[in-house]
Amino acid sequence: MSSQDLQKLVEEIVQRVLQRIEADAELSRLLKGRSAVFDKESVAAQAASGGAASTVASNQVPQKRLYTERDILEFSGKELVAAKQAIFTPSALDAARKKGIAIKKTNK
Repeated sequence: MSSQDLQKLVEEIVQRVLQRIEADAELSRLLKGRSAVFDKESVAAQAASGGAASTVASNQVPQKRLYTERDILEFSGKELVAAKQAIFTPSALDAARKKGIAIKKTNK
């Protein structure tokens, strides 16, 4: 699978998730109530750009709502501190385990 094909797949998945959230009033209310930064345009834009982690130093990860395997692979620290509402893909969690990275969530 090419990089472009993978990017297109991610964009399609993000759009489906956003559509699901919009279609489920309870889920939408819960997500919006937990995070003032929930914004479908910014989530879609971040997915389309390949995520913000690709532009930061390898030992830093910006505060994000969604962490992917790529974010973890580019991270060189031993502990990643994320917002309480942050979501980690299964492959991100697997990568963190393999690299020995502890994931901590803040109360914010």
